Amino acid sequence: MATTVDKAPEPQARRSFKRWASLRAYGVVASTLFGATTSPLTMRARFERLSRVSREKLQHKFPGLVFQDHASGELAIESICAVEVPARVILYLHGGIFVMGSPASYRNRAMRLSYRCHAEVFVPAYRLAPEHPYPAALDDALAAWKLVKTLRKEAPLFLAGDSAGGGLSLSLLVRLRDLGLPMPNGAVLLSPWTDLTASGASVEGNRGKDLWFTRKHLETWARYYLGRADGHSPYISPVFAELSGLPPLLLLVGENELLLDDALRVRDAARKTGISATVLIGKGMQHDWPLTLPWLDESRLAWNAMRLFVEEHSRGASGAKNLSSRSAQTPG
Repeated sequence: MATTVDKAPEPQARRSFKRWASLRAYGVVASTLFGATTSPLTMRARFERLSRVSREKLQHKFPGLVFQDHASGELAIESICAVEVPARVILYLHGGIFVMGSPASYRNRAMRLSYRCHAEVFVPAYRLAPEHPYPAALDDALAAWKLVKTLRKEAPLFLAGDSAGGGLSLSLLVRLRDLGLPMPNGAVLLSPWTDLTASGASVEGNRGKDLWFTRKHLETWARYYLGRADGHSPYISPVFAELSGLPPLLLLVGENELLLDDALRVRDAARKTGISATVLIGKGMQHDWPLTLPWLDESRLAWNAMRLFVEEHSRGASGAKNLSSRSAQTPG
């Protein structure tokens, strides 16, 4: 096993500049490539070019990575495992405003999640809008959950997702409850888009602070997924759902993003029904910051919170002691 070397702490001025520069660069890239009026297919192609990475490239850098292919009907699901003996399983629903994203463009993120949380991570290639509006993504998420539950009967199971995938994860929890199906041990929701009607106070309150999103972004993108459906449906905008019977929730959201209230209102609604719900707010952070800016101190704190959450809510703690030592040596 590799050894770690203690490094002198980075000077505060340098950390502050790196943080400022990282956030500004994030805003420039995101707002340029994924504008409110950019066509869905163009955004999808750009995201794949920017984020897609081959299995071979990752395995060359990290030889211990294990990939597997699974399927539920026509739904393809990729699993990735970055640890020898995973202590738990995570079904991850990727973000991308319901119009972009794939297992290939989320491999880096799934790998990091696997290593940090000592988990085998499953990422389904759920159908995308506008070609496949609601309820296609939710139907595919349900099919993926059923398959993973069948494949890994004995393992602690968690649900996670970011942005649109975070909202989709919460919608899936509501649907699982309504169908009387088994629930995961918990759910981790990063910057979840839970309100496709854009009615949260932070949509206006964080206007200008959010370096990417505007109201026009949210309203335009919502239409791609909605089709003819009502945005107030709890299966589309789970911020409007009654949340009793759900498992513990960990929500992470940036202080300056428009979707701040999408997370805060879910926390409040869950707590009213007696559900454990915690929100970690990244001070000064933007949308999806632990995924897009993993080198920041705020991101490291967020990853640690996710790790602790899944450890706490796993039925069996076997393997958890190995997690902290191995994750400390993981790049990014």
